[in-house]
Amino acid sequence: MSTQVSSMLDQLTTLLSEPLAAVSAREQSCLTDLLSAAGNRVVLCGAGSLGQRTLSCLRSIGVEPLSFCDNDSTRWGTAIENCQVLPPADAAARYGADALFLVTIWNAKHWYGATKQKLRRLGCTNIAPASAVYWRFADVFLSFFCMDLPRHVYEQAEQVRAAAALWSDEKSRALYLDQVRWRALGDWDWSCEPDPEESYFLDSVFELSGNEAFIDCGAFDGDTIQSFLTRTHSRFDSILAIEADAMTYPALTAYLGGLDPAVKAKIDDRYCAVGAERGIVRFNDTGGVDSQVSVDGKSSIECFPLDELVGAKRATFIKMDIEGAEFDTLAGARSLIARERPILAVCVYHLQNDLWRLPLLINDFAPGYHFYLRAHEGDAWQTVAYAVPPERVRRK
Repeated sequence: MSTQVSSMLDQLTTLLSEPLAAVSAREQSCLTDLLSAAGNRVVLCGAGSLGQRTLSCLRSIGVEPLSFCDNDSTRWGTAIENCQVLPPADAAARYGADALFLVTIWNAKHWYGATKQKLRRLGCTNIAPASAVYWRFADVFLSFFCMDLPRHVYEQAEQVRAAAALWSDEKSRALYLDQVRWRALGDWDWSCEPDPEESYFLDSVFELSGNEAFIDCGAFDGDTIQSFLTRTHSRFDSILAIEADAMTYPALTAYLGGLDPAVKAKIDDRYCAVGAERGIVRFNDTGGVDSQVSVDGKSSIECFPLDELVGAKRATFIKMDIEGAEFDTLAGARSLIARERPILAVCVYHLQNDLWRLPLLINDFAPGYHFYLRAHEGDAWQTVAYAVPPERVRRK
């Protein structure tokens, strides 16, 4: 075991040694402690839907925020639910010396560290992410993508440590530790910034050939296929494009229909879901990031395991961005992956424990892969685990 792996495992062991009862108590007390330290004087930084729900939650426990602050100048001078919206500089001038500035923003284009630095430059002394709000009002906010209660991380500590040993480079290990710490402690002070490489195509680790058989699970409107075609100069063996959202599928077929006929002839598009077994599933068609298989879905769609859908055909590269269905889809592709040993680019930010359980699952039925972890957008969004056969790892 390398020194780097040993060091990371030691840090994880220390981190996850907190008793479960203490973790549960921390979930409930963290917000109260933050508010009490600031005399219940709080400014909500971000007046979007997350900030507005936080406003309602704080009022339910008798805390009236001093104001919102927001970068959107069209909101300045307005009030949301009788709470005024100020420019960040004005809010800092009025309240920065002693109020708690609670950052109520979490999206793929936002970086908590940048907002914290900006508020500090404006003179704010007490800045915190909204994790404590999510934990205290879990019934309102959680689970939401990879954000969930810390106790679940500690309940799966053995798996968290087991997956830690899989990562093949120091960048992956550092990011994994960052993301476990974030899930466990609500620590948004990342040591790793978003990776500049394009999602799914990790040029520093592997390169595409002119004979790829690409399976795009969650093909959306064809954006990943477009990147694939650009990188391969439209030289490839085949593409299987799978999309389950009825609102998005027409955009995919429109894009594919506009391709050169010789390219289009090698692409098979399927309107279906993928999972562990064949059947009919309920699906939430939204055309957005919350489009997913759901028991509350308003439509029904056929679901296939990749083992059946692909059959005996080739597969050299599989991408999965399917809003939390990655575990079941990997389970339904056991034979395919074990036989073909494709490169896998699998999103691990849709559910809290995907970060460790998906690499462990792949390693269980297809040992020998090299694993890499990258976050391509801010604050844990677009975090992708890459499993690469050793023969396809780019030589340094």
